[in-house]
Amino acid sequence: MIRTSPVVNELVVFRKRKDLSLGLARKNVAEKLSVLTEDGSELDLDMKRVVLSTGIKCEDELTLSEKKLRLRTIRKQLEENQATVDLKTLWECVYESTSLLTLEQMIDIYYGANNRDYIRDDDILVLFWALEKDDIYFSNNNGGYTPRTAGEVEDTVQRKETEKKKRVERESAVKWARGVMKGVNEQGAEAKFVQRYLELIKGYVVYHDRYEKSADAKSFLSEIGIRSIEDAVEFLIKAGKWNEDEDPLIERLGLKSGFSQRIADEVSEIIDHNAGFEEREDLTSLESFTIDDEGTLDIDDAISIQRVSEGFIVGVHISDVASYVPRWSQLDEEAKNRGETIYLPEGNIHMFPLNLVRTKFSLTAGSQKKAISLLVSFDENLKIKDYRFTKSKILVQRNLSYKNAEDTLSRYENGPKLIDIAFDLRKRRVGSGAFILELPDLKIKLNDNGMIEIRKNYMNTKSHRIVTEFMILMNWLAARLFKINDIAAIFRSQPDPVSQEARELDEEDPLFPLRAVRFLRPSRIGNSPEPHMLLGLDVYVQITSPIRRYLDLVLQRQLCSFLDGSGLYYTIEELESIFHFVEFGVREKKMVEKSREKYWVFKHLRNLQGEDINGVISSLTDSGASVYLPDYLLEVPISLNSEKVLNDGEQLKLTVVKADPIRKQIYLIPKIR
Repeated sequence: MIRTSPVVNELVVFRKRKDLSLGLARKNVAEKLSVLTEDGSELDLDMKRVVLSTGIKCEDELTLSEKKLRLRTIRKQLEENQATVDLKTLWECVYESTSLLTLEQMIDIYYGANNRDYIRDDDILVLFWALEKDDIYFSNNNGGYTPRTAGEVEDTVQRKETEKKKRVERESAVKWARGVMKGVNEQGAEAKFVQRYLELIKGYVVYHDRYEKSADAKSFLSEIGIRSIEDAVEFLIKAGKWNEDEDPLIERLGLKSGFSQRIADEVSEIIDHNAGFEEREDLTSLESFTIDDEGTLDIDDAISIQRVSEGFIVGVHISDVASYVPRWSQLDEEAKNRGETIYLPEGNIHMFPLNLVRTKFSLTAGSQKKAISLLVSFDENLKIKDYRFTKSKILVQRNLSYKNAEDTLSRYENGPKLIDIAFDLRKRRVGSGAFILELPDLKIKLNDNGMIEIRKNYMNTKSHRIVTEFMILMNWLAARLFKINDIAAIFRSQPDPVSQEARELDEEDPLFPLRAVRFLRPSRIGNSPEPHMLLGLDVYVQITSPIRRYLDLVLQRQLCSFLDGSGLYYTIEELESIFHFVEFGVREKKMVEKSREKYWVFKHLRNLQGEDINGVISSLTDSGASVYLPDYLLEVPISLNSEKVLNDGEQLKLTVVKADPIRKQIYLIPKIR
């Protein structure tokens, strides 16, 4: 409110938007007041915006800079002195009143009406400033002040106390966090508020911007100087809240190795129930065997071969998981949510509980197992004469590894013929346009001492080819059965033929794995039986791994329902819903497998700092190059500081300077002579 008409160089208070501003009156013309503002500019104000003429004058002889300084000094004093005003006592005098109180009335109540002549202009300004800034005891309405109710005041005081406590806690947490970043873990780190901030950061690290408190987390991280997720992970590691080898992606996706008690109860019932072999075809007399990696627990498939008068019968036997796991059971729903077994260097996350896999599903040697068997008749020229599927019981004689299978099969009576059939199946696929790509993969193992062992696993041995060809055969003939009998199924296809450029790649080229993989495209998935040109087949499904892939289990149920003649298990609509749900989750889980593989590779390379590794120049630009590390199947960028001209495909040694597994970055120096 305006007590008097402002005079030149008088201090006035006006509103700039909703905030209070200070100014010195310059001139008053036609309801407009010209003022010098705190930033030194001159502003013409409508008189309605002036809320107080203070009566305080500034010396005429001061320079512009000195007047600006005086205004800023006055503001600072007001901010400090407003706390000296006892608004609580003032409110207690008037809180029962609901009427609007003017500034004059507040002055009379606070200082006493009889003391008006002795009240200084500075005191009035401080009282006015305190009232305007107050958000506890009075509400400001049209230039007057209304006392808040006792309940409102109590709520506001409690809120401010809480806010103050949070500010104090945050200041302490910031101080503690900055200490952690410097390697100093101060006492009191176990305080509840510190743990809350650690949980806040962890939530953001795991869920990123999907975290409901991400804004608070980013604000706190920014305050302590952290700008990236990776930096936040390192902070949590230093604070003891995160294990270096943990992956936020695993927690974000909710991946866990354990199973609920309800599922454990279902598994116990399945294990204790021994019935179900009576109506199955008895194939236990066949000399069947399995071939897998050493230490494999989930053995899905077995193979057999027998000579008959017209040629040979090859059996492909797949564990009948469908006979144990009812649809809609807790076990089935959990398997559906998991989608597939996830293979990680630090330990696998299985689709089914391991005790069930070991006792019922896995085709371990020496005990009868339920299977879905494909029996294929080949003539002496290795051509397929006919085939049939059957629900069977089998007895595996041997569990072989890829390493020892070749030697064992060479001594087995019909082993060489089995190899011949497998190679002939491959030859026929190639004749139909298949593109055979036997790329190695990495096997990463953590030994008992915590050391990381990395080796390349080559997939081009005879043992690998036998397994590959007979699993493809099973999948192909199952797909043909679905197609011929118009059975709803989940087909996989690649209708586009492989380019001639891909076929002309040199397998001896050290960059062959890198070049070849660029021509690969993911299979299409749907209910339409279309060709799979990469495999050289007219139709294809995946049905051979029901222990570790849920969609294979689904198709196994569909096949079994056809064999039983009991009506198809799934409709097209149900299959579409299932494979869309499962495939989305599987794509995320593949990201986890790739992420963890990279993490352990980079951690292994970190242990090789100062040592040399092999590399091949894979691409060149004006600013740098990319190099392929064949021992780790990894392509990374490098900087070139040498004047020597390098060529694409050139092999060289590189010194590992630094490797960062969290950021998945590596700094290599080429050894160029």
